[in-house]
Amino acid sequence: LTLILQQTAAPEDRIDTRYLFIYMHIKINRKYFNMQLKVTPIYGSSTPSASSSTTSQTDENSESLQWLSSPGPSCTLVEYAGMKVLLNAGWDETLSAAGNTQDGISADNNMPILPKELPNVDAVLICDSTLSSLGGLPLYFGASKTDKFGRAPRSLHHEHTTAGEHPTTTKTNPPFLATYPTVKMGQMTLYDHHASLSLDGCNPGYSLEDVDAVFGKDSFHTLKYSQTVYLPLDEDEYSYNSTTTTTTTKKTKVNSNKTNKLLAITPYLSGHVVGGCFWVLKQLSDDTEVVLAPTYHHAKEKHLPGSTLHKFGLNADALLTMPGGPRGLLGKLYQPPPKKKDNAEEKKKQQIVHYNRGKPILTPPMGHRSESELIEFIMQALRRDGNVLLPVDASGRVLELLLVLDRHWERQRLGAAYNLCWVGPMSINTIEFARAQLEWMNPPLGAQFDSQRGLNPYRLKNIKICSSMGELESVIEKSNGNPTAVLASGASLDHGPARDLLLKWGDNPDNLVLLTNSSRCVPRGDVWSQRIREKISGVVKEKPGLVVEDVAAVAAAAGGAGGEADDEGKLVGAALAPSDVSSYTAASQLLYKWCVAKASGEEMADEVGVDTYVPHRAPLAGGELKAFLAAEEEERRMKKAEAEKKAMMQEIELARGQLRLGEDTEGGSGGV
Repeated sequence: LTLILQQTAAPEDRIDTRYLFIYMHIKINRKYFNMQLKVTPIYGSSTPSASSSTTSQTDENSESLQWLSSPGPSCTLVEYAGMKVLLNAGWDETLSAAGNTQDGISADNNMPILPKELPNVDAVLICDSTLSSLGGLPLYFGASKTDKFGRAPRSLHHEHTTAGEHPTTTKTNPPFLATYPTVKMGQMTLYDHHASLSLDGCNPGYSLEDVDAVFGKDSFHTLKYSQTVYLPLDEDEYSYNSTTTTTTTKKTKVNSNKTNKLLAITPYLSGHVVGGCFWVLKQLSDDTEVVLAPTYHHAKEKHLPGSTLHKFGLNADALLTMPGGPRGLLGKLYQPPPKKKDNAEEKKKQQIVHYNRGKPILTPPMGHRSESELIEFIMQALRRDGNVLLPVDASGRVLELLLVLDRHWERQRLGAAYNLCWVGPMSINTIEFARAQLEWMNPPLGAQFDSQRGLNPYRLKNIKICSSMGELESVIEKSNGNPTAVLASGASLDHGPARDLLLKWGDNPDNLVLLTNSSRCVPRGDVWSQRIREKISGVVKEKPGLVVEDVAAVAAAAGGAGGEADDEGKLVGAALAPSDVSSYTAASQLLYKWCVAKASGEEMADEVGVDTYVPHRAPLAGGELKAFLAAEEEERRMKKAEAEKKAMMQEIELARGQLRLGEDTEGGSGGV
């Protein structure tokens, strides 16, 4: 077996592969003379480490925050059996959309960057519906892709056609392979992310048209678990025939013709999120197998069974994966004490974590234990008349939390005393899709649906589903202000309803912020890239990409324009100077302070300080107001003209119908 880890040729595009792990199992009873596997991390193989050179000197924990870095979005090129495939194309706020080599930022600056373009491939394999797996698809393959990063990846389909034949398809994007829940939930994830950022006046990096183009008719090929597709795709498989189906995705044939095929690709259950999968690549010439499993979860949960990776990963010829489990300072709390070393630097690190008699500070809990601890923390806060904020993702792990909390509220009959809500821009759409995907979930959920005469496990009668903060406030008001537990979209606590609730509830010591997932405890890519540019240019700008505004000045500028100004004037905290803004999300800052307290053998302080992005709205004035009114008038005029045209066409059709009716009557009378 030949395994090649190579870096791109351009010095500014060098790739750090220190966090990319390749595990190989070679069987001596086979021959591998014709097998070649090449794996090239495009981005996401490493994460930034904060240092005094790239972070603010006024940041008290600039050196320690590097231990908070979580595995970021990734994209990996895999070349095998003569085929080229991309494994995921992730993106989130960690990767600044502006942070490419054109701005003078390179990997040497210790910052994750998005390449200007991706390589041409035969297919793109998407593992799950999280931003880390598909967040970059609208950037590279969206409707306005040529305006963002230049040339988009092209399909290599034409290179595999027989000599003398010409492909009839005009499609340029490579086919995207994923399961059906990944497609539907991934679309909800991108819509939610776009809404949360755009409502704050930020640029998400892509438009809704880009999302619609990616999830359009001619993009995704949906597969079931254990269903195999063969590369290169045939012309009829590659092209989309709009006359044969009306679904938004193309269903790939189960029994594809193996003639002239080189590689078999099969998805299998990986757990973690609904529709999540790992991929088994099988070279048809010698039956060698490579398993691509960047994310998987082996435990059985309420809504998902455990991963089946143990059935395929052990006997595979090569396994491509990423490091799992908690990392950084959080990971150290689960590790036993290291052996004593004479190195001064190692001694300094060992002194940070105070171990209890040589044992890890934290022990990984079993599934039932973690659920009971989660519920106990929530109930403790509610019983003291406090509110609970649980920042969650849009359509992934939130489905497990919904089942756990809904069942507890049902068993204990807590609905009359405490509110349980889920708020997010796409929450209503997400739950509708979840109700229709029971066959992708744990078999007991389907059995429950059958035994209870069609009562869906996700009917969630104890959870109030809200699409905005206004609806949530209405629910709380109708319950006479009962304590409320809210699962809020915006796991980073920088945007979305979770950020709004943090600002609203943050000053009450009885309230609780409960982080259930550390995957969004990541750096702020905009702040990071801005400070690197300042370091390179030597010019410090007044406002970086992400700034906390002066809420008092905002309220004064609003001039008493209704409740908006009043609410903004009551926000928690004060404005920060640009140099004092943290390079990490609010969730990262909270997690860091909790880890420091645990490492020192103490409980987290009742009062901690974090910063987050605070948008504001002010009345338009001057040229902006004139431009807005002109645009409104133009849109009104166009709508009026369109309505008049439509009415005219209806009158014309009506007149034509009357004329045809008259001709038929005259013809009939002549016959008589």
